[in-house]
Amino acid sequence: MNYTPRAILAFLLMLALVVAGVGWGAYRGFSQDKAQVETALGSLESVLSTRAEMGHNLLVVARRHRQDAPDVIDPLIQAVEKDVGELESALPLMEKAAASGRLSRDGGALLDALEASPGVQADARDLGYVTGLLPRGLEQSAQWADAGQYNKAAAEFNNRLNGQVNGRLARLLGVREAELFPPGGESL
Repeated sequence: MNYTPRAILAFLLMLALVVAGVGWGAYRGFSQDKAQVETALGSLESVLSTRAEMGHNLLVVARRHRQDAPDVIDPLIQAVEKDVGELESALPLMEKAAASGRLSRDGGALLDALEASPGVQADARDLGYVTGLLPRGLEQSAQWADAGQYNKAAAEFNNRLNGQVNGRLARLLGVREAELFPPGGESL
């Protein structure tokens, strides 16, 4: 067989274009899929923001009654402030999940301390917040932050990204796995 240099060059150019086309298609397809997963992440971020707001509301009530038992209430206020700060920061989902779990624990302890304090017992409005509104809000937002829908979408995306040849190619071109949100606010 007599191959001319032009034929060899044309074949190599065709091969390069095919490889570039397949790579571009893999990158674009998986980038669009990841954008859909990130849309679900936006909903989860909104729920975490709601949890932070509930924490702020709890802190407002706690600061009004910190003089009732400062040795008990002040350390709990500091813990809730730290948890809320982490929820509002730009931390990775894993750390926000841990902060969400700690907010449930620390917020519950603060609510218990406030409920037992004489100042809250004497204030009908704050007693209603401490025994009704705030515990329900924290519990409900914790359930919303379970993130089942987001994790399902993220896991399916990660499986496709890692399980398909064009997914591996997309990873080589810069598409990263979607981060999972641990259920119940626990670290994985």
